Amino acid sequence: MTRQNEKLSFGQTLQKIRRAKEKTQREVARAIEMDFSYFSRLENDRFDSRPTRETIDKIATAMACTAEERNELLAAAGRIDEDVEKAAKQAAENPKLADLFRSLPQLSNEKLEELWKQVQSELEDKPRPKQRRR
Repeated sequence: MTRQNEKLSFGQTLQKIRRAKEKTQREVARAIEMDFSYFSRLENDRFDSRPTRETIDKIATAMACTAEERNELLAAAGRIDEDVEKAAKQAAENPKLADLFRSLPQLSNEKLEELWKQVQSELEDKPRPKQRRR
């Protein structure tokens, strides 16, 4: 049993959600045409690399997960929101953007809200590029 403040591993999160849905490992694996032993390894945190977003999406669909449960699985696997992943890739190519991302967690919620309002204002004032017609 984990303490409330402890994060669950991907396997623990998967198992918790699967059991709440009253599904067996075999049922979920069969529904997504996944090898049962691989599904079992995922649930027991015995995998060589993190499950992909695609795999997590398939599992979440097979178990009829809510958006919250899907996000819980993604977070437990270290797979964050797609937009955040794209921004992180851009940050890797831009040192100033990388510095900004690294500093954000150190800000208070009030400062983050203030910064967010500034960004929104900047984006609203900026003319949007015209889309080309095909």
